[in-house]
Amino acid sequence: MGYRYGPVVVGVDGSADSVGALRWAADEACRNSRELLAVHVLDPAVQWGGRDGAPGIATRAAEEAFRWRPGVCATGVTERGAPAEVLRGHTQQSRLVVVASHGTGRNMAAPLGSVCDALCATAHCPVLVVHAARRWADPSAVLPDGGPVVVGFDGSDSARRALRLAFEEAAARSRRIVVIQAWQHPQLWRPGERRPDEHHGPDLTVDESAVHEALAAAAEPWRAKFPLVGVELRSEPGDPVEALTVASQWAMLMVLGTRCPTDAVQPPNPSVMYRVLRTMACPALIAHGTTAYARPVQPTSSR
Repeated sequence: MGYRYGPVVVGVDGSADSVGALRWAADEACRNSRELLAVHVLDPAVQWGGRDGAPGIATRAAEEAFRWRPGVCATGVTERGAPAEVLRGHTQQSRLVVVASHGTGRNMAAPLGSVCDALCATAHCPVLVVHAARRWADPSAVLPDGGPVVVGFDGSDSARRALRLAFEEAAARSRRIVVIQAWQHPQLWRPGERRPDEHHGPDLTVDESAVHEALAAAAEPWRAKFPLVGVELRSEPGDPVEALTVASQWAMLMVLGTRCPTDAVQPPNPSVMYRVLRTMACPALIAHGTTAYARPVQPTSSR
């Protein structure tokens, strides 16, 4: 996959949120021994001038990344065009693209900025969305170093891509991984409904066991490939958005899948990823990619 060898790209626009995203990007580049490319996109209709003009934003971002992580090779570039389209173009040759959930856009009341929303929908490499990124804009800020890597799973090809990426991230960060599959049941009680009789409520044991067994089967190839990664499997009856939103409160990083047109198995509810992104608390890694990378590579037999 192309994202294994390319640089880490981060979108910067001079805002405090983009500085926070820059810190995450510098950390990622240093951990994976990748070049860091800070990209500032300028509107073609805007004229710049002087050292302190728009081109200086990318240069200063690269300098700040080097101060944050002295071992990283950081470069700043300024390009003209639509920010989402320019950054999407970089996803074709990048290992990772990092963006803040909001930049300098006018609609700060929206859950996600327009650039972030567009990249989450279509990209060629994983996209790291840093929520409330200004929390890490201060020079004394320290990135979180606790909590597990959480991944949502529903059996689709997009979820299998996310599962693979989550194991890779957990191994690189020396963190444990929590795999969550939330599932609905026709007799499951929901808030606002009349509670069933405690003595005559539905028995969900069989369904829960079946989901847990399917989770174990999906995770087994990756557990074999990453034996040092601690794994916790959670089969939770209820709404997947609620389950993942709650998990984002204690997760270090959440990995989510997004559907690809070539996926043979589409997610049963493709809106889950977008709904979770709008309510979660921790950074989210969106596992873009092709169907070929949704499953482990099978060893070829020798004759």
